[in-house]
Amino acid sequence: WNDDDRKDITTLRYLYPEIAHWGDLAIGSAFGSYSFDILEVQWAEWMIKRDDSFLNYCCWRQLYGEWQFHLDIDKVDQEVSHLWKI
Repeated sequence: WNDDDRKDITTLRYLYPEIAHWGDLAIGSAFGSYSFDILEVQWAEWMIKRDDSFLNYCCWRQLYGEWQFHLDIDKVDQEVSHLWKI
């Protein structure tokens, strides 16, 4: 990771205490995959803010594997948000 990416990963760790225990590689890979699968960009640095859709996406990928819905984040929000929110 370059220095800017490391700063983003540190910020993501702060914004998402649910995954703060993950390593840099896991957080960076998850956010990179989210950026690509949902937003169709390599790294969505403008999205470095709290958004439960990112956690929903992480949950979906862990439960179901590959993302096949492109820009349809509403699908993931509807189907998995209840699994991790208490």
